Amino acid sequence: MKSATERDPAAPARAARLVARSVRSLAASLGSLFRRRRPRGSAQAPRSETGPYVNRLVSDAILLNEIPSPTEREAARTDHILQRLGEFGYTTCSLDDFGNLSAVLPAREGTDEHVLLFADIRCEDYSPIESMTRLEADRLRGRGIAENSIAAAALLVLAEYLSRNEIQYDRNVIFLFTSFDPGEQELQPLERFLQTWKDRVRFAAHLRGLEIGWTEDRPLGTCKLSVSVRTEGKSRAGNHVAASAIWVLASIATRLGSIRWDPENLTFLNIAKVEAGIGFGWPATEGILEIEVFSPAAPAMEMARSAVEATIASIAKEAEAAVDVTVKAFLPAGNPQINAGLNTIVRTVHERLRIKPRPVSLPGYASFLNSLGIPAVTLGVTTGRKSYMEEYIDIRPLETGFRQLLAFLDECAGWREGPKP
Repeated sequence: MKSATERDPAAPARAARLVARSVRSLAASLGSLFRRRRPRGSAQAPRSETGPYVNRLVSDAILLNEIPSPTEREAARTDHILQRLGEFGYTTCSLDDFGNLSAVLPAREGTDEHVLLFADIRCEDYSPIESMTRLEADRLRGRGIAENSIAAAALLVLAEYLSRNEIQYDRNVIFLFTSFDPGEQELQPLERFLQTWKDRVRFAAHLRGLEIGWTEDRPLGTCKLSVSVRTEGKSRAGNHVAASAIWVLASIATRLGSIRWDPENLTFLNIAKVEAGIGFGWPATEGILEIEVFSPAAPAMEMARSAVEATIASIAKEAEAAVDVTVKAFLPAGNPQINAGLNTIVRTVHERLRIKPRPVSLPGYASFLNSLGIPAVTLGVTTGRKSYMEEYIDIRPLETGFRQLLAFLDECAGWREGPKP
């Protein structure tokens, strides 16, 4: 069956034009929403009113979310972002051969130190239909919106805000729009970028959509595995139905779920995704299983990975199934010592803005920078939900999430305001 895009290649472009025409009315409705809201205890508006920029944040998230992805080097989305950056004064942007798009806000005075803010613009779950967004009273729905689109839009609008208001810091600020391809075994675009910039980055923050208030007190590493299964519809003798792909995948998940990986229970496994079968009347002969192994220690994670692969091979042999295991991604554990000072800054910002802190133990892009000796944290910009059945972001917390980014830069880059010399 052909996808919607294959049946009508012009459909995404028409949808984007429809969205663009609705941006004005959207901004007006969002403006009234934020004018009604002035929460008690929120930080004083930093330097100028942020409301119009938060409105544009939502509009840009809608436009980004409906641009097809993945594409080669994410050209479709980087072209849109590059055009927007040029509109508000960033005329010397850099787009490398790996799809990294960066712009630099220069410091007030010459310095080699930089603060790096980066967001992933890739959407693995893009759908021409399900990625069409739906605006509700307090929520924005659409596949991909909570994962990367809202974070990339926040970074884009932050760059606009600083340029429009002629704000400069004691350190240079890099805005990086990158992508992470979990199926690519070569160096990722972010790693390529850091090869050049690692000696000039003093602090860094990864912007993500969910969840505002998360702090990584005990960073974990992860190994992501994709398991593909293929079985025959019937046994070799042709008399009995062979084990289905669903049975094989369920057996793998059940057996792995019963394993205790280390005495301290610091290493654990998550069954992230299971897909098999096409419906009634058809044997389930193919399927995939996606697995994540989490651990704060590299040796324990490697041991767990080996045990996972051995268990899968054993079950595949029992079921006479063809199984292929692929390492989709590997993220080392972050360094809590390197991040201690930066985490203190984040907690101070959260306390000032009355953001409820929520300590978590999750792997993230920040670990790449920790491995290079760079303090790095992850900052969520709103709340919401991402599940199999639905995906949405909450609109009201976005204003606080945006103020959080400004306050973070004030602390890490050293705020100064005034005309550029």
